[in-house]
Amino acid sequence: MPAQPAEPVPAATSAGTVPDGPPEAPEVPPEERPLDPRSIARASLAAGRNSSLWWTLSGIGVAVVVTFLTDAVVGTRVLALLLVGYAVVRGAGKDAPVAVTVRSRPVDVAVLVSGALALLVLAQLVPLR
Repeated sequence: MPAQPAEPVPAATSAGTVPDGPPEAPEVPPEERPLDPRSIARASLAAGRNSSLWWTLSGIGVAVVVTFLTDAVVGTRVLALLLVGYAVVRGAGKDAPVAVTVRSRPVDVAVLVSGALALLVLAQLVPLR
C-alpha cells in the first residue's frame, strides 16, 4: 500500500485554538471596490428624477432658443450666465446640485468660471456675419 500524504494541520492561534476559516480581509473603501454594472444602470435611470439635470438642460435650451431668436452673441451670454450661476451655487453651498458636482469644490468652480469666461471672450472675438 502506497504511503498517503499527511493532511496539513491548521496552525494554532496564540490562544491555542484552531481558526475556523480564512483570516478576515480588511474592509475595502467604496472608491476602490470594483464597479457593478447593475448599480451603474440603476443610477443612470435614477438620474431622470434629478431636478438639477433638468434645470441644466432647460438653461441650455433657453440659450439655444435665444440664439435663434436674436443672435449668437446674446445666446452665448445666456449660456455663460448659466455657467456663472452654477459656479455661484457650487461655491456657496455644501450640498450643491448633482449636475455641477463633479470634483472638488474649487475645481468645479474654476472649470465653470473659466468656461463662462472663454465663452464670453470667444463671443466677442468671433465676428458676426
